[in-house]
Amino acid sequence: MHEPHKFARVVIPSPLDQPLIYRIPEAAAGQLTVGFRVLIPLQRRTVTGVVLETFNESPLPAARDIVAILDDRPILDPALLKLAHWLSQYYLAPLGAVLATMLPPNSRRNSKKTAVLKTEQPIVDDPLSQQLLDQIGRRKGKIQVKTLARRFPEYNVDRLLAGLAASGLIEIEERLTQQRRKSIGPAATEPPAPQGWSAQGFEMTAAQTEALRVIGSRLEDGRFETFLLHGVTGSGKTEVYLRAIEHARSLGRRSLILIPEISLTPQLLDRVTARFPGRVGVLHSALTAAERWSQWWRIVGGHVDVVIGARSAVFAPIDNLGLIVVDEEHDPSYKQEDGVLYNGRDVAIVRGKFADCPVLLGSATPALESYENCRQGRYRLLKIPQRVEQRPLPTIEITDLRAIDRAPVPQSSRSQTTEPPQEPARPLLSNTLIELLRQNFAARRQSLIFLNRRGFANFLQCIACGHVWRCPYCSVTLTVHRQQKSIACHHCEYRRPVTAFCPECKNESLKQVGAGTEQVEAVLRELLPQARIARMDRDTTSRRGSQEALLRRWGKGEVDVMVGTQMIAKGHDVSGVTLVGALLADLSLNLPDFRAAERTFQLLSQVAGRSGRGDDPGRVIVQTYAPDHYALKYLVAHDYQGFFAAESELRRALNYPPHGRLVHLRLDGPKVAAVEQQAQRLAAALRRSLARPAGCREPIEVLGPAPSPIEKLRNRFRWQILLKGKQSSALLDLARQARALVPRSRAVRLHIDVDPYSML
Repeated sequence: MHEPHKFARVVIPSPLDQPLIYRIPEAAAGQLTVGFRVLIPLQRRTVTGVVLETFNESPLPAARDIVAILDDRPILDPALLKLAHWLSQYYLAPLGAVLATMLPPNSRRNSKKTAVLKTEQPIVDDPLSQQLLDQIGRRKGKIQVKTLARRFPEYNVDRLLAGLAASGLIEIEERLTQQRRKSIGPAATEPPAPQGWSAQGFEMTAAQTEALRVIGSRLEDGRFETFLLHGVTGSGKTEVYLRAIEHARSLGRRSLILIPEISLTPQLLDRVTARFPGRVGVLHSALTAAERWSQWWRIVGGHVDVVIGARSAVFAPIDNLGLIVVDEEHDPSYKQEDGVLYNGRDVAIVRGKFADCPVLLGSATPALESYENCRQGRYRLLKIPQRVEQRPLPTIEITDLRAIDRAPVPQSSRSQTTEPPQEPARPLLSNTLIELLRQNFAARRQSLIFLNRRGFANFLQCIACGHVWRCPYCSVTLTVHRQQKSIACHHCEYRRPVTAFCPECKNESLKQVGAGTEQVEAVLRELLPQARIARMDRDTTSRRGSQEALLRRWGKGEVDVMVGTQMIAKGHDVSGVTLVGALLADLSLNLPDFRAAERTFQLLSQVAGRSGRGDDPGRVIVQTYAPDHYALKYLVAHDYQGFFAAESELRRALNYPPHGRLVHLRLDGPKVAAVEQQAQRLAAALRRSLARPAGCREPIEVLGPAPSPIEKLRNRFRWQILLKGKQSSALLDLARQARALVPRSRAVRLHIDVDPYSML
């Protein structure tokens, strides 16, 4: 028999660079293995860590003991720990930060310290210590240490309390926070499938059958391969997913389904539950911390065969993984934009490779990178070119906003308050779209109006002096929200009451400029007073459960006209929708982003695809000031291949993805001069490194530094540098040099984004 290991390397789920070494107590020897959660002492606290490795010889002269083992089984298996190491190396993130991202919030069980008076009304000579004693006395002789630390941030509270404890005046009590696994049975997470979802599905088309045959062959081989299922909207991709999952289950394997938005969970959950009653798990951020914790252990225990979730569900603790499905694989929501900046789709592919199981990407408008990978033979392309039951794709018509006669905005939609007036006569809906909306409502069919901008108006501007009301903490204007009677920043949530008086010239001369979904809703209520109109954006769905309730009403036909942002464009299957209107469709074309045309084509294709999914054909009106743009021409023709060819050549000329790789370096800090200076220094140092003979064998461009498009965000100024090259390994090496060149400080922070999606 092997002698039990005596030491463990433990990582704390926090932004620490290196794991720590602890001694395994004799009582725990032999039972502690990789992946267990443990309690460990850290300075004067007790915190949670995860065991990465056990061994017999420690390089340290002394090591503190592990306090306790928290669970009866590992919280992470070796495969997930291997994935964690890959994320840390590829995305240049501390391993502790990666584990904090992977694990549910309740996994961190820390101790609480309480200071307790041992004598009544103690008096000491030191005025600082006396203030602490007085605070404890006011709280009935007991107060948490962290509360004292918050109240006296300028003091070394721990040192002062230690002195008081040594004098016998107080006692420091330390207790672990309570942690319970809330029991969630299938009924609580899996609603019964509504009428209309068949557990047996429907008769598949020839293209669906062929795609399923190819996927099934790889499932039976039990080997890794990445498939791209390119099917037009309404072509039955979900049915292929479900039958592939059934096949995997028949082979004794479990499956993971990733979706880009939480809003898609209820509808998909209905369909999956109908196929696999009682065997479905759910992981996403809309669950409470207790619910996510319970679901995690339900999955670990093997009580589910299928897990559904948004981006973070890629870390679900599924063993015996047989299939990973990434629906709407092109969606930018798969990219994490804070913390560890990973791409859920790419991590899913790597996880499939580690688990040796197929990965199925699905989209009507694949990311250019994915389609290029098919052309290069890295992925296998599967096509479904037609909708189910031979339903036609919707007819898409372009309305040129430069040429149409505009009907005036109904003035009675303004409230009689101190609210500033709207800018004159620039309505949102063309006469053609208005008439079609009326006809559709009269025919008792549903309509969808899309505008990717929330709020009532985009900003307030003074017509006397030209002043525009901006956020004091971000380089953006404040959006008008009529219902909330406020102007707000959508980045930092700064908010103030709306007014008609200019803060600069003091005149009652502020005007509302632009429009958002709230204004569209108001206009539609005037045009269609009898219609049931609803709005779906972040303002109307912030309350827990509100989004799911609204989607179910829409699906049941209880909403005649749905207005919304991109939330309504992604994957919703509402058979009654026959008319779609896309307002200001060229908004996203004007962003300073090399993916602007691709995102516009994808978003408009997706929103158009909500139309005509039932028995009646669909019609789409796209209102734009850029009717001649190539993205819109290919949109009208439903020609993804044509768009891919045109966009791909433009990217090739500039060495942008999919023909090059990027790493985005962003520096931010409270003082613009310090940030700019550090950015200039860093860019110069990187260029010097590349100029050395042994600097880099692969050609790399260093672009910048330059201010970020949004130069100030949450009161921190931002500058950026872009690294561009052919090979990710060379770019990562240079990015590691950048990380070493910028010391950690609050004055200037460096953020490294590998394969960036948003560089605003």
